[in-house]
Amino acid sequence: MSTDEIQPGGFVEDGDTRLMMRLAAGEEGVFDEIVERFQRQVYGVIYRYIGNSSMAEDCAQEVFLRLYRMRKTYRPSARVSTLIYRITANLCLNAIRDTKRRRMLSLDAAYGDEEATLAQAVTAAEPSAEEKATGRERAEIVRKALTRIPDRQRIALVLHRFEGLSYADIAETMETNVDAIKALLSRARASLAMALKSDIEAGNL
Repeated sequence: MSTDEIQPGGFVEDGDTRLMMRLAAGEEGVFDEIVERFQRQVYGVIYRYIGNSSMAEDCAQEVFLRLYRMRKTYRPSARVSTLIYRITANLCLNAIRDTKRRRMLSLDAAYGDEEATLAQAVTAAEPSAEEKATGRERAEIVRKALTRIPDRQRIALVLHRFEGLSYADIAETMETNVDAIKALLSRARASLAMALKSDIEAGNL
């Protein structure tokens, strides 16, 4: 069997799926391996969405706790990564709704080896030495703009920009269709552009 094979039931069986199936069968020792495989991605998504490292750590632990609680009812109808991203996205959205706090997305910290910030992604250019000198000021401007973007738009933007998920993967994660995700990301970009309009016109970006 290859490491990534379509099974008769229509799901893709890969190494992650096999680990989850072993966990579902009662082999609880493999749970640590699942956590190790996904903890970086989970923490990255939550931290970029919430912008608070302590809250991100707590939420990441909750993601894996929820995954563990699902072990006995797990069915491989989707990739494990999709399931984990779905739990993560829902937790991020619920955390904002429950606390009624719109926390800003961190733009300064690199994600792993990734040096790009969202501010740089928006301008789509590598900053010069002069631009780097004002990078923090620009990041603060974008941060404030992001607080005015609706929650679902923001989580879709995080999954697309930083996690590199395709439209199809985001659609599966957010339990909708590709056309809806394309429209959501389009609105997210438009929302961000509108929020940044005055600063762009003033030459601050």
